[in-house]
Amino acid sequence: MPALRLPRPGDNPGSRSLHRLPGAVNMDPRPLIISERLKDVKRVLAVVSGKGGVGKTLVASTMALALAERRVPVGLLDLDVTNPSCHVVLGVDPSKETPPEDMGVLPVSVHGLKFMSVAFYTRGEALPLRGVGVDDVFKEMLAITRWGRLEALIIDTPPGFGDVILDIANYIPDAGFIAVTTPSRLSVESLRRLAKTHLGGRVVGVIVNMVWKGYVPEGLGETGFKLLTTIPYCTELEEYLGNPGMLLKTEFAKRMGEALDLLLE
Repeated sequence: MPALRLPRPGDNPGSRSLHRLPGAVNMDPRPLIISERLKDVKRVLAVVSGKGGVGKTLVASTMALALAERRVPVGLLDLDVTNPSCHVVLGVDPSKETPPEDMGVLPVSVHGLKFMSVAFYTRGEALPLRGVGVDDVFKEMLAITRWGRLEALIIDTPPGFGDVILDIANYIPDAGFIAVTTPSRLSVESLRRLAKTHLGGRVVGVIVNMVWKGYVPEGLGETGFKLLTTIPYCTELEEYLGNPGMLLKTEFAKRMGEALDLLLE
């Protein structure tokens, strides 16, 4: 299978796809390939949020690092296709890494985990896309990547409950969602809305980030979602971005371990 070819703004989304030639009907092989690629992955967990700025990427990356520290076979997939940033947390320079190819693309091994990101192909630059373009990148990334045997695959997603979240629900039917929020009323309100959609039943737990002392998780009970942990605001996190060893020593990582204990029990 050829290396990933990302659509660009202005592309005709279907112009290069055999399955969209005139007269072709439902011939896209990628959904079947995705199922094959993930057959040896025991659990897929997508980290989602209704709003940006809640620490979703840090949660996804630290969760994967914490599992790797426990010697659990784990992968991290950055599917924030327009603004990937997990590589920043991991300290990976996408301009200097090229995922090897062997009957597909092999994720990069880093800090004891397997890592794949659109950033390897955009070299860290922004990739403005919408609609069909996002869907195309989603299917291409999952279809070409050979994860092998994993206990868990953690997926970082864009903020909001749009195309990527719907694609995960559609193409990875066993995936569970971990919702990240802050105590903000606006952020919690987005969880209430999520709970009322068909995606609400896929949420396996909620992480409340940047809480203050004495915080009481009001409003979460209305969603019916399981509270995995609350995380206080950690001033040192910015300093430890790109330094997983130090990141894993923080209170943030400790609370992430608590969330994992509940998820894996």
